[in-house]
Amino acid sequence: MPRIPQFNPTRMELLKQKKRLETARRAHDLLEDKRDELIQRFLPLIKELRLLRRRVQEKLRRVYLDFQMAKMINGEKEIEQAFLLTQVKCGVEIAGYSPLGSPNFKIVVEGDPLCYGFRETNWKLDEGVRNFREILPDLLELAQKEEEVKRLAREIERTRRRVNALEYIFIPQIEQMVKYITMKLEERERAHIVNIMKIKELMQRE
Repeated sequence: MPRIPQFNPTRMELLKQKKRLETARRAHDLLEDKRDELIQRFLPLIKELRLLRRRVQEKLRRVYLDFQMAKMINGEKEIEQAFLLTQVKCGVEIAGYSPLGSPNFKIVVEGDPLCYGFRETNWKLDEGVRNFREILPDLLELAQKEEEVKRLAREIERTRRRVNALEYIFIPQIEQMVKYITMKLEERERAHIVNIMKIKELMQRE
């Protein structure tokens, strides 16, 4: 049973606690709706994230296979020397933020990744480089969605804790206070009626 704090059980206090109880119940309903809405957003996002991760993993597997084939054809040292000649700059810029505050990035690429000499390289290396550049947006999207899922999960957990605190601690405590004040006021009312009846009885005897 929730512990009832010490206070003066008056009608004014009863009115105050009833208003608090009404506000707490309204907040509980709103938080429950928010939690349910977040969960409805969370489940499709998880499904989308799994599909995207599977697609990215498959593309990465093909890219790594292209690089392995390129090294088998030309040798690892020749491939490394070819990459030393590239003058490509790749970065990311923040294009905005999601409703949960996670940043949305866009990739900025400057230069041509195929700027090495073609005489001492092979077509598998070219294919691997092109495929890797094409997969960069998917990798970025995957990272953004994973961050959004983490933020959404934290928000769901935070909302769930607030709902539970209201439902199992705060609201029962106020309900107990209202019940306690009501009982005390009824006792006072009964005592007052008894006193009036005694006074009338004494007056009648006189």
